[in-house]
Amino acid sequence: MLNDLSGNGIVCHQIHLGGDRNFCYLLGDAESGEAAAVDPGFEPAEMHRLANEAGLTITHILVTHGHPDHIGGLAELVALTGAAVHAGAADEVSGALAAEDGQTINLGQRKVRILATPGHSPGHTCYLFGGHLVTGDILFCGKVGGTGDYFKGSSARQEYDSLQQLMQLPAETTVLPGHDYFGGDGTMPHSTIGYEKDHNPFLKAGSFEKFCHLKDNWAAYKQEHNIR
Repeated sequence: MLNDLSGNGIVCHQIHLGGDRNFCYLLGDAESGEAAAVDPGFEPAEMHRLANEAGLTITHILVTHGHPDHIGGLAELVALTGAAVHAGAADEVSGALAAEDGQTINLGQRKVRILATPGHSPGHTCYLFGGHLVTGDILFCGKVGGTGDYFKGSSARQEYDSLQQLMQLPAETTVLPGHDYFGGDGTMPHSTIGYEKDHNPFLKAGSFEKFCHLKDNWAAYKQEHNIR
């Protein structure tokens, strides 16, 4: 599945390429054809083919976090493209340049802005490009990323604070998550900051304590509200 969110001189493709309903992305400058691949967890050769088909040259690879389902195809895509890799330093992604908060990466005449968003992982990073925010696993449509013992180095406190920062972005900013977790069938593959502020129960919790309570009782909440 490929969702084309391109417009106003930018290229933005949201792509299903295997895994646990994983999304990966191609972000590019329509004029120059320079592009970034985001989170090449599965089928990097297909991601490379899709870029070529769209007239894009992958010059950068952006990693939201270092979990295997997001970087499993990284080495192969580097070999195919020679692209520079960027990731949050705390996630210790092999061969990656440190993605620093507020830094920008040039794609032709366009810029990708790096936002440090620790929580789901210590070095979790979001990428803002032309009004589109690639959120990895910190923010999904209607949900947020996991924290706790299963996710090494994660922090609910950091995640909560990072989410509060993301909510300061313009309401029309498109949210592009790392997984298709809203129904799991493409029902809602992306949303907006405004929609999440109004509908995401974790963002409506009102306090860190209530945020954690919802995390601890998420299974019961999902059943009560018929959420998959």
